Amino acid sequence: MKKTVCITGATDGLGKALVYEFINRNDYQLILCGRSEEKMKDLLATIPSNNILYSECFDLLNDDQINTFTNNVLNQCSSIDILINNAGANYKKAPVESLDINDLRNMFQLNCISHLQLIQAFYPSMKKQGTGHILNVLSSCCLFNNENMAGYTASKDAMNAISKTLTKEARNDHIKITSVYPGGIDTNFRAIPNHSYLKPESVAKAIVDCIELPEDAVMHDLVLRPFSESNF
Repeated sequence: MKKTVCITGATDGLGKALVYEFINRNDYQLILCGRSEEKMKDLLATIPSNNILYSECFDLLNDDQINTFTNNVLNQCSSIDILINNAGANYKKAPVESLDINDLRNMFQLNCISHLQLIQAFYPSMKKQGTGHILNVLSSCCLFNNENMAGYTASKDAMNAISKTLTKEARNDHIKITSVYPGGIDTNFRAIPNHSYLKPESVAKAIVDCIELPEDAVMHDLVLRPFSESNF
């Protein structure tokens, strides 16, 4: 039986690479979400419809839209097997003294709170079935601190704390938790391409390889960096 995977931020970058990686392995049915209806339409046009269980476009900054999405998903299927909290953004780099408070709030909502909302929506069904896997795509910035990155790092660090705590709490429910710490990825996340960074396809492959470990094994931490980075 195919496993059901929910991927946030599925229409671009790493999320899009994950979609194609899962489809290539042919053992999964996908639930996809993103903000852009145009990008979602373009993505769905390139993949077989029988691989997609459900898709929806909405804004993860909006609590009501998150609740609508999770309710719609649970109406489509009684549970999901794998949740990948992939969506995220760094709205603006700035020193602490001039960090915009609204930008900070939005980064906490997108990079942390929305992830938690999805976990809380889907965890009960995973717990009931006695199995599941939640992967939180964080950032290697959780492992060091750089100037002008306080807002983004703080929002990712907050989710890191939740993910680490959940790793311990979920053991008794036989649910796997993986914290993913990619370094720079060459995607539209950055205004200027950097081809020395990781290819999104490489990160996607590593994540799915992690998911496909034997049932008695779990990778709690997955750290990936390009050779061009020295932040470790």
